[in-house]
Amino acid sequence: MFELSVAMKHIRVKKRQTILAVGAVGLAVAITIVSRSLMNGSMESFFSIFFELAPHILVTPKEGEEYIYLYKTLMETIWAIPGVIAVSPTLATTATLAYEDNVDNVALQGVISVELNKVTKLGDEYMVAGDLYAIQNGRRVVLGQKIVDKLDVKLGENVRATFPDAKPLTLVVVGIFDTGVAEWDESVFVSLDTARDFMDEGDVISSINIHLEDPYQADAVASEISALGYEAKSWRTMFPDFQEAIDIETFSNNLILILVMVIATFGIANAMNMLVLEKTKEIGMLMAMGANRSSIRRIFLFESGILGLMGGIFGCALGYLVSVYLHSQEYTVTAPTAPQPIVIQFLVDPWDLLAFTLIALVLSVAAGVYPAHNASQLDPVVALRG
Repeated sequence: MFELSVAMKHIRVKKRQTILAVGAVGLAVAITIVSRSLMNGSMESFFSIFFELAPHILVTPKEGEEYIYLYKTLMETIWAIPGVIAVSPTLATTATLAYEDNVDNVALQGVISVELNKVTKLGDEYMVAGDLYAIQNGRRVVLGQKIVDKLDVKLGENVRATFPDAKPLTLVVVGIFDTGVAEWDESVFVSLDTARDFMDEGDVISSINIHLEDPYQADAVASEISALGYEAKSWRTMFPDFQEAIDIETFSNNLILILVMVIATFGIANAMNMLVLEKTKEIGMLMAMGANRSSIRRIFLFESGILGLMGGIFGCALGYLVSVYLHSQEYTVTAPTAPQPIVIQFLVDPWDLLAFTLIALVLSVAAGVYPAHNASQLDPVVALRG
């Protein structure tokens, strides 16, 4: 194509301008890719930590009922739903724990430790002493760190659990956990049988925690369970502020990155304006040889588009390499309340590479519209005079 060949000639001849224009766009794209990879990694880490403690779905009793009575049948139904990878029953109540002269009200939860760990990873990631699985053998308890601090109790010592209308129990402390989340660290865990003895209840539970292979399917699965008459809430429903904060943060970050791209494409607009001024005589010659105004316009649009595409490809390659390198360094940060360091991840989404290459192309073409229009409006006679 005539217009494309002329545009390529301009790019080859004006090497300095080409390098500067491509470099400006490429650097903006590279910064964008690295920033996006950090955002993706941060979200992945945040969601991973969040879902180590929070269930994807919480199922509670039918309206007007205090407990889930036929819970084993319900759990079988839940297991049959595609995507379910963990189901943990819970019998929860309030209890007063006492050790010597220290007393504290706590959320006592009867669980099956193996199933609880599949949903929360409490036993694998957050135990600072003892063993979560030990609660299955007799009247034993695992305490959150805040409870331990208030009671001033140690591993292996006995605490007394009481509450009005409950059966008093003496429990051996067999584990201590620390999640850094106050609501969790003020909880205690015993076996289901121990909780039933304490509450003097039969084979019932108060809730079911569910973990899915894909947490974004939680709303659909919750709706399916709710159709059975039970109250089922997805993590989005239980933590609406969490999702809203993520959406706002993602939008603001993406807006900033797009603005960086827009600013960078002004480099191409400037380069194209300079080129029009420098190529005035050539434009006049092309018009004198029969090139129409549309052809002149296409020449400069092709050139700005090629510069943008080159910058986008260069920037994506550079951003990808930098992100891979930073990811391999395994930088860590430690929050004041976090029980363990958080590894900073840089995760590149392949769709980002394609998207920002196309964005660079579109913005560059848009930046070349005005210079291309000016070039096409030149008078051939005046252009030949320079």
